Amino acid sequence: MKSILLFTSLLFFGFAEGQAQTFNLKIPNVKNTGIIRIAFYKKENKFADEKDVAFTKEVKPTKTGEVTFTFTGIPAGEYALALYQDSNGNKKLDTNMVGYPKEPFAFSQNIKPKFSAPTYEECKIVFNANNTTFSIKLID
Repeated sequence: MKSILLFTSLLFFGFAEGQAQTFNLKIPNVKNTGIIRIAFYKKENKFADEKDVAFTKEVKPTKTGEVTFTFTGIPAGEYALALYQDSNGNKKLDTNMVGYPKEPFAFSQNIKPKFSAPTYEECKIVFNANNTTFSIKLID
């Protein structure tokens, strides 16, 4: 009887924090098929330090335009994402003399930085059973 109540609760209220689900990332403006590197940050990580991430994903688009990537095994919870497209294949984000990216990049919540990198709080998203698809537009 307890297991039926638990199952019913999960169906009604959604999955608990930390339970793995399918995460969908839609990028509406992919301009080339270079690898896209995505960094997932939790609040305890130093956003957007590439050496202090919760985990990363790499995807290679097969077309340009709108592309959706589906990831499984990502625990539900709060994240901030930073991503860039390695257009020239050198496995790093190329920047100009003042540190601004020369390759397409983006942050969750579609934050476009003005004078400095955005904060975790500006970029955070909540991933759960009711919120599984996120759209992030690349900045060229």
